[in-house]
Amino acid sequence: MTKRDSMIEDVKRYLADGFGGMDVGDDVSLPDAVPLVVKAGYRFCKCRIAETDCILAEAAANATHTPRRVQKQLAMVGEAFGLPIVFAVRRLQPHDRERYLALRVPIVVPGKLAYLPFAGMMQDTTRRDFAINRESLSPLAQLLVLGTLEHRLDRSLRAHSAAEILDCSATAVQNAFRELEYFALGERTRTSGRMEFVFDEGGRKLWDKAHPILGTPVKKIVGLAEPPSDDCVVAGIDALASLGRLDRTPPTEFATALSGFSKRGIEVVSARGAPYRLQLWAYAPCRLGGAQIDILSLLLSLSGETDDRVRGEIDRLLEEFKW
Repeated sequence: MTKRDSMIEDVKRYLADGFGGMDVGDDVSLPDAVPLVVKAGYRFCKCRIAETDCILAEAAANATHTPRRVQKQLAMVGEAFGLPIVFAVRRLQPHDRERYLALRVPIVVPGKLAYLPFAGMMQDTTRRDFAINRESLSPLAQLLVLGTLEHRLDRSLRAHSAAEILDCSATAVQNAFRELEYFALGERTRTSGRMEFVFDEGGRKLWDKAHPILGTPVKKIVGLAEPPSDDCVVAGIDALASLGRLDRTPPTEFATALSGFSKRGIEVVSARGAPYRLQLWAYAPCRLGGAQIDILSLLLSLSGETDDRVRGEIDRLLEEFKW
């Protein structure tokens, strides 16, 4: 693996922890009108972040990068392609961080900072006073709550053990701990020299307390002309019917993770009138284990349903759930 490939993988891994990942496409050749100093200062490739097409500009090691210079140079590239340009760099001087944010330069420093104003996203894992600019939990923080409720994670969470189960970085889990503390679901403590997060409540009380800030995992729905492959699971009302008293018919609703979806070569059609529908989730529908869709995530994905039978089944499953 080259240094460039390593950098892209680190960026993908960091964005996957908090933002659902990044799909990487081909390298980009700049128009002749773009100055040579810009072409020599970065390596450019197409990418897709948070369902938005953009261009990743990886800093060249032998070039000089200052916030104002980066802003001006990448603005040229953005004008040429009509897309957001994301600056990716290994290291950032502490005093430059605020300058990049003030200039609204989209930037990713793997393991430390992701500022993506075009997607309304920011993650800063270098600061203890990390600010939560959301009204709901991030996908990873939500998984920590659901994993605890489904007894796949302990009520007292340690970053490294949770990261291993959820296949993400310990740094991202620590950042999710800050979110959970911000929303008053528990607190971080240090036990035997290790930082852990302890939920204030467990079971149904935790669900009721967290429910207002838990969101649907469904980020997008696409249509399919054919049933999907085995790595997609039955979802929606079809999955609900398999768990209870609703009439069961051959499934037409499925789910899979949004991350990496575009690379899997699944042919999609308009969702309207399609014989099959595929939900694209912020995280894998079976990420907490097992071969079927995670129950509580399924119920959250159905939160917008108004049919009385569906609402009745949701209430029944919550009452019978083994908290």
